[in-house]
Amino acid sequence: MKRWWVLGLLLLLTVSMQAVELNMWFTRDNEVGQIIKNMTKELFTPKTGIEVNISVMTYDDLWSKAMLALASGDTPDLASFGSEWPVEFGLRGGLVDLRTEFKDEFKTMEKKLYPGQMRSLEFMGTAFGLPIEFGFGLCFYRKDIFADNGWSYPKTWEEVKNMLPKMQAKKMNIGCISQYLLPEWQTALGFIWQNGGVYINDDGISCGLNSPQAQKGFKEMMELFTVYKLPQEVTPINAFANGEYPFVIGGNWNYSSVDLSFPAIRNKWTVGLYPGTKQSDGKINHAVYNGPLPFGIFKNSKYKKESWEFIKWFFHDEIQAEFGRRVIKQMPGAFFFSANSEVAKKIDYFPKEHIQVMYEQSYHSMAPRYGLGSVVGYRFVRDAAMTVLLKGTKPEEALLGAYKQVDAEMKRKVVEFDRYIKKMKK
Repeated sequence: MKRWWVLGLLLLLTVSMQAVELNMWFTRDNEVGQIIKNMTKELFTPKTGIEVNISVMTYDDLWSKAMLALASGDTPDLASFGSEWPVEFGLRGGLVDLRTEFKDEFKTMEKKLYPGQMRSLEFMGTAFGLPIEFGFGLCFYRKDIFADNGWSYPKTWEEVKNMLPKMQAKKMNIGCISQYLLPEWQTALGFIWQNGGVYINDDGISCGLNSPQAQKGFKEMMELFTVYKLPQEVTPINAFANGEYPFVIGGNWNYSSVDLSFPAIRNKWTVGLYPGTKQSDGKINHAVYNGPLPFGIFKNSKYKKESWEFIKWFFHDEIQAEFGRRVIKQMPGAFFFSANSEVAKKIDYFPKEHIQVMYEQSYHSMAPRYGLGSVVGYRFVRDAAMTVLLKGTKPEEALLGAYKQVDAEMKRKVVEFDRYIKKMKK
């Protein structure tokens, strides 16, 4: 009788373990989604007994679905998000504060992140997400054309300004194949940071665009378009291949496209650090905007511990390296760069000299600090740039106008979120 009771208990425990099925929303294309599904079935579920039902969707779809789910209380267990979303959801009570819930384990994982990764995911000591991958600014240049003309790679914006007249005299120019050298807020943030300014102050509830450092950075950015005549729109990538734009600035995700689209110039180009600003100590600040893709756990999940086990597994050095390897191998033109700094040592699918530059640039890149209402304020920075270009407004005046609009928006949000902030301070 006792034997049957023990067997029954073991059967009950087995059924209970098998009953754990996580529901996860994942924001990438279907092909990348299939890779994470396959790896989960092969490497995670057999080890833990935890099934994971992964739904792949676009950012727009996830935002709308997440808002509806939070309102109704019918959420999945975990999801990947846009970079500023976790705090927005977390402050409303929708996500788990990972820093509090999983203390020591989270702290250990956080130490592996590149500096600056958590800035958009934390607020007043909380952390509602953990970055898994991220995009950042990266430069591509034609080393054959540079060598033919005796040009050295420009490490600073001053060196860029000195080189531009020589380039333009030969009917060449510097272009942008994504958002990192346009009269846009992502570019503005990089220039502001390099000059010692901030967009959002450390308190997360006030704007820093009215500082002399921020105004200096914004002015320097705008002069590249008004004085040095850099293009104000995205440059077609084939202009890099034909040599018309031998130096272009893009995102790290553009790497595979550049590499695969133009095999004829494969050995004629390389990557470089985002031009920086020399500091008083002689060091060069290469700060550039980055956008992390974080994972978070919904507060309504019945399986918070199991969800955390999945995040820990997927963040692991070897799993991240294997995921990147499969993405690159199975999807020509795709790209993956882990937020886990240990993974760069294991990457074997890019040239070592290219990985070294990406690794170094990762340490200079920064996510924007989260601030109440700050996401809405990005359009005000873009509008300030357009005011300079279209109306001839002085950059300092235009940025001050943006500051007033952002400041007003943030003050409204502070009132709106007052009850949430009071809870956090208790």
